[in-house]
Order: sequence, then structure tokens, then C-alpha cells
Amino acid sequence: MRINDKIYGAEDIKENIFIDLIKSNSIRRLKDISQLGMPDEYYHIKGFSRYEHSLGVMVLLKNLGAGLEEQVSGLLHDVSHTPFSHVIDWVIGDPSKEDYQDKIHEEFLKNSDLPSILKKYDLDIKNISNYKKFGLLEKEAPSLCADRIDYSLRQMKNKKNDKLVDKVVKNISVRENQIVFKDKETAKSFGEEYMNLQVKQWAGDEMRGRYYILSEILKKAFEKNLINLGDLKKTEKPILKILKESEDEFILDKLDLLRKGFKVIPDENGIELKKKFRYLDPEVLVNGSCFSLSKLSKEYFELIESEKERSRELNKIKIISN
Repeated sequence: MRINDKIYGAEDIKENIFIDLIKSNSIRRLKDISQLGMPDEYYHIKGFSRYEHSLGVMVLLKNLGAGLEEQVSGLLHDVSHTPFSHVIDWVIGDPSKEDYQDKIHEEFLKNSDLPSILKKYDLDIKNISNYKKFGLLEKEAPSLCADRIDYSLRQMKNKKNDKLVDKVVKNISVRENQIVFKDKETAKSFGEEYMNLQVKQWAGDEMRGRYYILSEILKKAFEKNLINLGDLKKTEKPILKILKESEDEFILDKLDLLRKGFKVIPDENGIELKKKFRYLDPEVLVNGSCFSLSKLSKEYFELIESEKERSRELNKIKIISN
């Protein structure tokens, strides 16, 4: 099997376990799960699928020298994501934590078509599902990890920031089971662009407004029994079909608002939209030793502190149609 990845290029998959997993219904389902939570039809920027990201994480881990189990865990780390990804945290979870998927991950894997495949290759599903134990795949923020690097690079690629994407791919390496940068300038450019994505997209007013509107649509659909928790094991298309055919005035009006666009304005009497704060403070290799970027760059340290402070500010908004 050959993967033509837009970040890492052509990759030949020779191991039968990866071929079987990629062909599984659980992985194929991710083709219709939006990484950014919003299908392109209702979003203001171009997104990508959890499928694309999951295969990318697997390839990145392979390129970094991760073991087979960690690569498998990386491929499967997002299979439990529901339709609309972290929008669901605004419906039945906590948008400041975005951890609903984490809570259901092991159980989702156990009730999927994956256990039989893993058993065939003598892999323990409990071990594979515990992806946070794998240090290259997952690290607590603000450290680098394959998951965090891959989804960031894909969004940067969609923004046509090809030069930075290529520099990052060539500039990362592994030291003591930790992904590090080989030079400060590339680390700083990546950290700054990651913060830019946080401020202007992931926690930007436009994205938070869209998350809020879609979450209100889904809450109404749950309330009217148009959808149920079982539907969250499916994909986005059948749920969108139900919403579009619902004949519910509230749902149809809100879908129309997402499609046509809207304005977000500050309003002290408006709604408060919380969003997870993300930032990076990567390790950089300097003369054989590793140092966090914030210790190597005063400018970057000050950027982190200012954005942390800004994220704590009460931010109430009002959404109005164009």
C-alpha cells in the first residue's frame, strides 16, 4: 500500500498490520470526520479529515523511529472521535478541556472491528488504546508530540506556509524519547505560527462562534430526538442529512447562518465562549543539551505570557448575520 501524504510525501506501507488497520471500517470512518470540527460546507477555512491526520501521525512516528506498537497506537489514536470532533465537547463535554473523546477511547476500540485485527498480530488492545503512554505520540502540552506536530503542519500547509512545513519536517529529531528541534529559529517560527493558529483560528472569534452555533443545533436535535448518542458512532454526513431534512425552523436557520456567514462583535451582555488554550514550548538541541525555547528566547517567553493573560480575559460576544 502506498500513501501519498501532502506533508511527508510518498510512503510505502509494507507491514500487513497497518494495511489491515487502514482498510478497517473504524479507520475508513474517519474520512468523514472533520479534524477541525466543522465540515467545509459550514466553515470559513479549508479543513481536513481525521483520517488524513491519523495516517500522517503514523507516518511521522515511523520516520522518527517509533516502535511498531507506538505507530499502531498513533494510527488509532483518533478512531473514537465523534462526528464534528471537539464540537461535541460543547454539547456534552467541556470546551475548555476537549476530552470527551479521551474518556470513551478504550471502550470505543473494544466495541469496534479493531480487536480482532490487533489480536491477529498479538497486540493488546488495552495497551494500544492507552496512547498517552507513548512518549513520541503524546506529551502533555506545551511539549512537542507527533499528534500536535501533525495537525499543526496540516493547517499550516492549508495556509500555503509550505516553506515552514518543510523546514519543521527536516528539523525535528528524537532525543531521549522526546521530539526536539535542531535549531532555535525553526522552533521559534513553528511556535509563533502555532500561537497564531491558536489566536486567529482554534480560539478565534469566528471559530468559537461557529462551534457555538453548531453545538446549539446539535443540542436542539438531541432535545427533539432527531439524533441520539448512538449516532455519534457514525459519521457526519448522515447527521447533516437529518438536520437538513428536519423541517425545524431553529435548526435550518442556524445551518443557514453557518453557510452564509456572520459577524462576531464584543458585547458585555452577550454569550461567553470558552475554548481550550494551546501553546508550544518545544525543546531545542544546543551543543548537545536541550533547552526549552522560552529559555532561549526572551521574545518567545513574553509572547507566551501575554497570550496566557489574554486567554484569561472575559470575552463575551454577540453573533449577528451578515
